[in-house]
Amino acid sequence: MGIFSTKDDWRPPQRPDCACHEHLEDVLTLVIPSQDWDEDPTFEQLLATGSLGVRPVNAKERFMTVFDEEQNESQLGPLHWGMWAADEIYGCYDDDAELPVDRSIAARPGVDLVEWYDREEFLIGAPGLCESGMLAAIARALQDPRVRA
Repeated sequence: MGIFSTKDDWRPPQRPDCACHEHLEDVLTLVIPSQDWDEDPTFEQLLATGSLGVRPVNAKERFMTVFDEEQNESQLGPLHWGMWAADEIYGCYDDDAELPVDRSIAARPGVDLVEWYDREEFLIGAPGLCESGMLAAIARALQDPRVRA
């Protein structure tokens, strides 16, 4: 964990000025395997639960000061999006999977870094993605079978 500091003046891009490869409407019907649902939900159904979403990170949270085991300080960032994934989403990925969900998100086009901040919150560096594109990247990350044990 670390301490947040204030930096830069990034604002979420808007269409058509974003760098997204896909947008939310492209992934709403994707089926996301989940061990917690009777029938695997679509990404649209997952969003409808309110247990998954993104928000722009405010400027005070854009950079984190992190410390390693020897207490050496470094900056992590810039961070642009906060993602929360609560109860109904847990069955869509496994903490001990071959490909951790944070690495799956980080592998998506336009995503520079992902910090798994706590069980339910991820901080994501993706300056060129709009909100819709960020959600599409998350859908593709959750669809990857390697994020489940």
